[in-house]
Amino acid sequence: HDPIMKVFAHIAAIAATSASLAVQTATAGFVTTSGTTFEADGSPFYIFGTNAYWASEIQWSETDLATIFDTMGTNDLTVCRTWGFADLTEAGTAPYNIVYQLWDNGNATVNTDDNGLGYFDLVVAAAKAAGVKLVVPLVNNWSDYGGMDVYVQQLGGTYHDDFYTDETIKAAYKSYVETFVTRYADEETIMAWELCNECRCAGSGTLAESGSCTSATINDWMTEMSAYIKTLDSNHLVASGSEGFMNTDSSVYLYSGPSGVDFDLNLAIDSIDYGTYHAYPDSWGIDATEDESWGVQWIQDHAASGVTAGKPVIMEEYGITNESSVLYLAWSDAAYAAETNMQYWQFGVTSLDTTDIGTIFDTDDLFASAIVPAATQFKARGGSSTGSTAATTTPTTTAATSTTTTDAPVTATDAPASTAEDSSVTDAPVAATTAPTATTAAPTTATTSPTVTTSAPAATTATPATTDAPADEATSGKRLDQLRAQFDVDNGVTQMFTEKSSLIPRNGLYTSEELSSGSASAPASTRDVVIRGLPILRDYRMSAMNMIPHAVTAVAFASLAIQAATAGFVTTSGTAFELDGSPFYIFGTNAYWASEIQWVRQHEGLRQSELRP
Repeated sequence: HDPIMKVFAHIAAIAATSASLAVQTATAGFVTTSGTTFEADGSPFYIFGTNAYWASEIQWSETDLATIFDTMGTNDLTVCRTWGFADLTEAGTAPYNIVYQLWDNGNATVNTDDNGLGYFDLVVAAAKAAGVKLVVPLVNNWSDYGGMDVYVQQLGGTYHDDFYTDETIKAAYKSYVETFVTRYADEETIMAWELCNECRCAGSGTLAESGSCTSATINDWMTEMSAYIKTLDSNHLVASGSEGFMNTDSSVYLYSGPSGVDFDLNLAIDSIDYGTYHAYPDSWGIDATEDESWGVQWIQDHAASGVTAGKPVIMEEYGITNESSVLYLAWSDAAYAAETNMQYWQFGVTSLDTTDIGTIFDTDDLFASAIVPAATQFKARGGSSTGSTAATTTPTTTAATSTTTTDAPVTATDAPASTAEDSSVTDAPVAATTAPTATTAAPTTATTSPTVTTSAPAATTATPATTDAPADEATSGKRLDQLRAQFDVDNGVTQMFTEKSSLIPRNGLYTSEELSSGSASAPASTRDVVIRGLPILRDYRMSAMNMIPHAVTAVAFASLAIQAATAGFVTTSGTAFELDGSPFYIFGTNAYWASEIQWVRQHEGLRQSELRP
């Protein structure tokens, strides 16, 4: 049998060599633009890619990195967006110890060690081997992994938007950019540098905005910084990394230039090579029944702007709480028909437990029924600049019956900063109407909350993405006994569950049978607890990480006296509150919007008995 095995081994070696050559061809050359089209090696390059911010923020082994990017490549995901920032004042413990720039009393040091740019070298190498191009934002508008507010605080600024105007702060950003960009200036795996992730006048709430920041403020900063990057690196494309809010209709929130974002104005900058925009209808106040039509219009409007500017555009982040293959395919069909590009939020590998908000795992039904068909369709277009959705092999019959639930929690870890975006989902909730033709004004932005800078969510009747809801009050009570909490928040659900328990389905809910039998186990510690689905907060990834230890305590309190909490008047006795003569220790929250929006009596599809206080 040895000679036969040698023959098979030889054949396998030839196959591996061929695959390697094909991968090298896929990554060869820098990505450029020609009118509204991307090009690679002189041929049109239509992008269907993804986001995986965590690939560069967690110190994965080289084997794990190969798994991550090989899984992308083999499923025709040609571009991945991953963070090129971690602006921290202290590092965490491995594997959450990545820090690209360490700040100390106003002094910044770029970390080139193996938990800094030395690690990013490995990310680039793994992507290159898999034939995946990288898009790299260089600072975060939000406080995940440091962000703009770290620069402002370290250098004596006052407001979030000082980042765009203070000369000392701008010089510090340029210094970091110079070190990062020049290190990879000749690396063809990098497709583009992005000035920031979701630039806005407002941030996460750590620092207030000045009130003087406008679209001109951000546009001037983008003009200066994009031109600066071009002086350092003429090989790579430069983009804004913006959410792409329009500024064409003051009566419609997303089209009124909110928080200083003006897609057309930014796209007109000479040193900006292509336009970026994001789509999160659930977080932006779009009625769930209009998600599909709103998204198609959003894509078409940005494609039209690209034609006007003569530049490509890409919807580089998008996600929906109640993920439907039909809806995802409708959006990818719209982008394909408009000959534009897209990158969904976000990629996950089940075997590595790459968990975060909005993750679509490689084993999920949605991945097979909507993501892979779209990726294959875009990649097959190849050198053709024409095409129609009629030619697609998308399995619409499967999509019509396939619906999945977002199943990516944020894990409580020793991460040096709260994990994004998720990146990213996720990402920026703002109240909005559904399309330029909408007749109802969006809710105004909440300005009084020091910790949440987003707008009030629009009322919706969509059913939270849950399964196996308890059948009666007795079963509901068991959730508290199991130290579990579920809160209806806008269109999403905050869910606490034990990550390590094999009893927990990936969507984070106990089944009714498990609850009835008492077989579901309580969290052993805060490390075993994750929180998902906080669409009311600016960045659920950040917020979830910060809330975990407090939420565990809150659930413990709730399990002791949930029924008593609604009886009698609250009084005081010395330094303690009392309720019905007993101490009443409070862990609560704020929801200004509960009294400012006329909510329906109950969510459609939920029994009244299932609603929580």
